[in-house]
Amino acid sequence: MDLNAEYSQRPEMRADRNNNRIVRYYTNDTIGTVVAGNSTPGNSPSELNSPKGIAVDQYGAIIVADSSNYRIQRFPLGSKVGTTLAINSTINILGQVRDLHINVNNEIFVTDSEYSHVLKYYPNNGVGVILAGNYGSGSAANQLSSPYGNFVDGNETLYVADTGNSRVQMYLSGATSGTTVAGITSSSGSSLMQFNSPIAVIVDNNGYIYVADYGNSRIIKWTTNYSMGGICVVGCTGTVGVAANQLDSPRDLKFDAAGNLYVSDQNNHRIQKYTIQQPTSSCSASK
Repeated sequence: MDLNAEYSQRPEMRADRNNNRIVRYYTNDTIGTVVAGNSTPGNSPSELNSPKGIAVDQYGAIIVADSSNYRIQRFPLGSKVGTTLAINSTINILGQVRDLHINVNNEIFVTDSEYSHVLKYYPNNGVGVILAGNYGSGSAANQLSSPYGNFVDGNETLYVADTGNSRVQMYLSGATSGTTVAGITSSSGSSLMQFNSPIAVIVDNNGYIYVADYGNSRIIKWTTNYSMGGICVVGCTGTVGVAANQLDSPRDLKFDAAGNLYVSDQNNHRIQKYTIQQPTSSCSASK
């Protein structure tokens, strides 16, 4: 389940992959409203098939990575009928999209795990530009391996959860090679220097990197001092579970304007909210 935006600024949209729909929740809602898809997998303008990434543009339209239809759909505000912004073709190779974000210029950033690259789509252009992973799947600095999450900061610096390589790569604007800023390339594990399938990444205003360490069911924070390794901030018991301080395969994470961290706790089928106060292993959570 993917999350889309800062909770304090707009409704939360959830990509309900297994039900082939997008669900909207306002603050404190426990029952959502379906705003795209009809729970039946399909490729008509009103259907989705395993959506895995979601964003809201400057006009309130919902942008969806309709992954198993190999396309990106746009649903205007208040409409359940989508239009196709981009689709897999001979001039626009698009595989399984795992994450999708949009900036203030309505430029769309997608992570394509099937072809191990990150693409950028400009408005009114259905052909993507490769930002990272130009040289096929691999572990070199200019390659990615089954990447999932991406994050772009205000300086157009791109961060990629390079899942298959157990690392997070940072690409300065215009760069084709990345720098490893978290994890150890091709070294999967459970130490605080390692990840086991890092699947989502977000960066706060201090430049601290937060990673959903899917295989270890925890959230790890990395400072700008790479050599110090990570700090566990959520799910630090070392065991998978349903308790407030446990996670089971976290899929996505977002901050709100107040600094609260929201985690899509995938296998527990819930969204958890955490107040991150200190870099310790003790975090309070609420559903």
